[in-house]
Amino acid sequence: MTERLLILGDRRSLADALVHQVGAGGGSAEAVLAGSDAELTRRLSEDGWTAVAVLTHDDALALRLSLLSAHVRPDLELWATFFDRSILHRFSEIVSFVHVVATADLVADALARRCCGHADCSGAGLRAGLRIVDDALTLMLRAGAGLIGVLTLQTLLTVIALHDGVVNALYFSTRSVATVADVPNSTHAASWFKLVSTATTITSVVLVAIFTAALVKRLGRPRLTTIFGPRRAPAHGHAILIGFGQIGFRLAQALQKRGVPVLALERSFDAPCVRLAAEAGIPLTIGRGDDRATLELLGVRRAAVVAAVTSDDLTNVAIGLAASDVRPGVPLVLRLGDGNVAAETESLLHLGEIVDANQLVAEHISAALFAPRVRDPEHLWRSI
Repeated sequence: MTERLLILGDRRSLADALVHQVGAGGGSAEAVLAGSDAELTRRLSEDGWTAVAVLTHDDALALRLSLLSAHVRPDLELWATFFDRSILHRFSEIVSFVHVVATADLVADALARRCCGHADCSGAGLRAGLRIVDDALTLMLRAGAGLIGVLTLQTLLTVIALHDGVVNALYFSTRSVATVADVPNSTHAASWFKLVSTATTITSVVLVAIFTAALVKRLGRPRLTTIFGPRRAPAHGHAILIGFGQIGFRLAQALQKRGVPVLALERSFDAPCVRLAAEAGIPLTIGRGDDRATLELLGVRRAAVVAAVTSDDLTNVAIGLAASDVRPGVPLVLRLGDGNVAAETESLLHLGEIVDANQLVAEHISAALFAPRVRDPEHLWRSI
């Protein structure tokens, strides 16, 4: 039987890739990417279709179109792309005959294989060091180091000027730095001691204020990186993942399973997958991936690979250009979804390795479509 595929959804570039792939395999495909339920029902009711594919970034839309297809044409095999795992698993349980394409897992696995070609997959995360990327935490550590320095200086001055023992000097200096009380007998000390003590007290007041402000800022928002534990940001030999959507999240998990230290970047705290980073033990920071200062902060000069995996092709290309400018020759892996952009980037810019997400998904569906299988319309109807 010659395969004739009807494509529904809103992903034009993926639909085009699938039409081409099915045509290359000897079948035919037609995309209907807009229309009312009545229009879609009319097209589904036409004779000659052998299968339906639902292609969309929106899982809710994928669910609606899949149910519509199953209701109108229960005799047709159905492929549907889903991103969210909870929806995917639940839908598979309810409508068992649908061939669910876990797009994020499929693309993330391909990206992980490319990244592992540049990174050490032998458990390097244990030896990757520590990098501070959170601005509030950086400010806290600097203010804390400043307070320790002031305390040390005040203790030494107290020992020298007042001839106190080290323990007493440390005790009273701590009270002085904290502005709780002055050092005993300091009124009879030399003028230089009073002047320096005045300066250290003023400095400590400023540092305490900075430390407190940084602490409030850090406690007032999600803590995406830590100094200890699995969310410790690696310092070297790591994979920098720019874009923490469904694919970026799955990629981070895949690399961690392979023993690659990971540091992820997302533009907004409000991105849906950000809250999942802490539970998964993935170090994450917020910023723009095409910004030089941010790339330096992420340690691009000592990273094993940079993976640009946002949902926007041109943004990924811009990230690749920025990373190459900061560190010429940096290993790059780019997620692209438009075949034209992927081809142009590969031929003109030579920006590392490119994973054409749409081509990957199209090949997967096409291969499954042409694979030998048993067609049982009665079984499909019973599955509904």
